[in-house]
Amino acid sequence: MNKVGKKGWFYLIAVSSAFFLVGCSGSNSPQKNHGGTFKFCSKNRIHSVHPSLVSDKSSEIIANQIFEGLVKLNPENLEIENCIAKSISFNPKTFTYTISLKENVFFHDNPCFENGIGRNLNADDIIYTFKNICTKQVINSGYHNTLKDVVKGVNDYHAGISDNISGIKKIDDYNIEITLHRPNGLFLKRLAGLNFAIIAKEAFEKYGENNNVGTGPFIPAKYDNYNDQYVLVKNTKYHGTDEDGNQLPFLDSVIVDFEYGLKDQISHVVNNKASTVLNLPYKAVKRILKEERQKFDDTLKMQNAPFFATTFIEFNLSKEPLQNKNLRKAINYALNKQEITYRVFGETRGKTGDAGISHPFLPGYKKSGVKGYIFNKTKAQALINDSSITTKSFQLDISSDDYKAHSIADEIRFQLEENLGLNIKINIVPERYLKEKSMYARGDMAIKTVTANFPSPDGFLNIFYGKTVPKSIDIPSFPNTSRFKNKDFDRTMDRARRSIDEENANRSYAAAERLIMEEVPIAVLWYEESNRLINAKLEGFPLNSIQRIDLSQVYYRKQ
Repeated sequence: MNKVGKKGWFYLIAVSSAFFLVGCSGSNSPQKNHGGTFKFCSKNRIHSVHPSLVSDKSSEIIANQIFEGLVKLNPENLEIENCIAKSISFNPKTFTYTISLKENVFFHDNPCFENGIGRNLNADDIIYTFKNICTKQVINSGYHNTLKDVVKGVNDYHAGISDNISGIKKIDDYNIEITLHRPNGLFLKRLAGLNFAIIAKEAFEKYGENNNVGTGPFIPAKYDNYNDQYVLVKNTKYHGTDEDGNQLPFLDSVIVDFEYGLKDQISHVVNNKASTVLNLPYKAVKRILKEERQKFDDTLKMQNAPFFATTFIEFNLSKEPLQNKNLRKAINYALNKQEITYRVFGETRGKTGDAGISHPFLPGYKKSGVKGYIFNKTKAQALINDSSITTKSFQLDISSDDYKAHSIADEIRFQLEENLGLNIKINIVPERYLKEKSMYARGDMAIKTVTANFPSPDGFLNIFYGKTVPKSIDIPSFPNTSRFKNKDFDRTMDRARRSIDEENANRSYAAAERLIMEEVPIAVLWYEESNRLINAKLEGFPLNSIQRIDLSQVYYRKQ
């Protein structure tokens, strides 16, 4: 069995292990069948796919099929590879990247272009995108977490001191230079993030936040209201080819359903009406392996891997009772996370959230001195007494789409009442409303999940970066919805992002994480994993630890 991540992460019961397979093509590549539809169900509605506004995994999956950046992460090994860029070279003396663009990349056909025909992408589009990222926008973390203090001239452009970014220069229509202040070991990995997908000026000026015009392998079609589906169709002018020179993508279309429950999703894959079920709970995995055993290998495959995501309770630090650090620490000590994890996964190994916010299996990251919180009722009660709080009633918001949070909400309520005397009211709300409520600091506590954009602690810690938090709660704050502010933390994060290599960056990230766990703006619950059921004839669909889904090379194996 192929596994992603550290050895020994997760094993099913012995009777099922023979059927627990990761979908990968063997040494003899199967014959590729062009055409067909990739169909799956999303737990969230797709509200915006514009790169700088995507804030949930479902929208990210769709946006990554529509938009592309200069580089991307290989979906198998998560290494950097060229995308819109044809070649990239680095001059270590001047800290300059010279990037040559492919000359056959076209934006999707759309009325925003002359005669509705998508034009050729060029160097001006790269510069326009970077300028757009560096403007002062309500929701736009690309500047702060990647470009600020790293690329020459971006700070002056962001501040309005200059009309141009001095470190980004056009050589000609298909060649640009990006100059850094100093070498930065994570720079290209950051450019692979959706934030840095290239957009067209014409599209953004016409559609603004509703922009869905990219260069990717699939084009968004009109929303199908009758079937309640989001439909993408094949981009016949796509620039990509596979290693054998075959034109991509192979699929004709991608369909996202919204209204099916988990049982229906599983049934659709089992009966060949859908391609995959994403994020299966452990109990569902065991049931499928038992009930559909005869269909594995020929009809079905199951995939499993660590998923670099962490689920936690977020505290609203704009509210007085939750500004009390003793109260926040008391809640952390009062939670029996092993019991919670067992209820979610059916076992606890490698999943209990007792080692900080970052996922414990991040490669190359040593969490030096990072300490989590292990259940200790005596400490919890001492801290709640020291807090001297008068308010003991709080609301815990949960997304209506988060089945894992639903399964443990009552357990969290019971534990905090039993161990601290807190009165917790569970409030289940639609995902979109939960995000809005969090951004405007209207709640008390909420169960959230943070996901890494690439294998680094940065994505876990970025949600606490305070320099993007507005002074007024009338202005939305994202991704820092807890509104945590700490100058030492921000300085440490800035130092990590300016580091010349990943090793130095990780030392700074560890220092930042130690500070977060001392200040406790959150209570870590568990570390995620990925389980998904797929059609056995589906190929080119690897499972990775950040759930980066690239459908450009997905195809159905011929009979």
